[in-house]
Amino acid sequence: MTYQELHKAVASKQFAPVYLVYGAEDLLAEECMNAIVENAVDEDARGFNLDIMYGSRDDTKDVVAHASSFPMMRERRVVVVKEFEKLATTEAAQELLSGYFKKPMESTTMVLHTSKPDFRKKLFLDLKKSAELIECKPLYDNQVPDWVEARIRQLGKSISPEASRLLQAYVGNSLRAIQSEIDKLFIFIGDKKQIEVEDVAGVVGETKGYTVFELQNAVGKRDISLSMQILERMLELGESPQLMIVMLTRFFSQLYKLSELKQRRATEQLMASELGIRPFFVKQYVAFSANFSNEHIEQNFRALLDADVTLKSTSRDQRLVMDLLIYSLVKGTAQLELMSA
Repeated sequence: MTYQELHKAVASKQFAPVYLVYGAEDLLAEECMNAIVENAVDEDARGFNLDIMYGSRDDTKDVVAHASSFPMMRERRVVVVKEFEKLATTEAAQELLSGYFKKPMESTTMVLHTSKPDFRKKLFLDLKKSAELIECKPLYDNQVPDWVEARIRQLGKSISPEASRLLQAYVGNSLRAIQSEIDKLFIFIGDKKQIEVEDVAGVVGETKGYTVFELQNAVGKRDISLSMQILERMLELGESPQLMIVMLTRFFSQLYKLSELKQRRATEQLMASELGIRPFFVKQYVAFSANFSNEHIEQNFRALLDADVTLKSTSRDQRLVMDLLIYSLVKGTAQLELMSA
């Protein structure tokens, strides 16, 4: 059973007698256990019908005794055993648990949690035969942005795909760490309904001492010295060159679109909407656009694509590729070609 299937089942009041929740993604595991508890036992009855126990400190006999007890004034009781791998260290204790797994109380839901189950051991083999197993493994890189977008929708807001990818780039794939930053973002944006890249950079990037927007703004000003200084600092801090390329490509796409909006004499409000930025950034972007002709921007698109291909298909030094790219974006492709000759 996947963790999504578990949430759907318990929301429909369908409970297995024994669950084994395991895996390295502790946030998913914690939410699975919470979902079982919240749906199986009314809040006002948890003092009587919910037991939280630990394999490192509780005795196997006590665990089985609690699980074998009838619920009080309700249909179901829940027994959660954390650190399950540390329970039942003797053969007799393991036999006691295995006996319970074979014939569990129908009115009890036992939830066992461990991050590293050993399915070579008899106790875990017995669990595989009689328990519902929910693996909470870390998500793959390409699954994290979708998880972020779904989580934020559950919380009543939305996030742009670019902002979701930027959040992952800053924080990594730990869902607990990502959730912590989502909490901060919700405080930061207040009543605003959608989280944008500027919000992520302002909240998450600042806490790390750098943001990709610092580089973007320095390039937008065509300040080569500052651009190189920021690039060097970001690379030293382990910032992804691919992320920089993605965000700089987005930046120059906005400037290219802005030139057309200016020709149409669009209002600042319309510009902000079309570019996907906050209204108070419009004047700054207009100033940046004055520094780049459409021809220069088109050259920059080619330079960004060439750098991306080079980083993905060759072993060329990343620092050199990025140095040449930033110089090209600020000064022009012609200068880059001279430097590369």
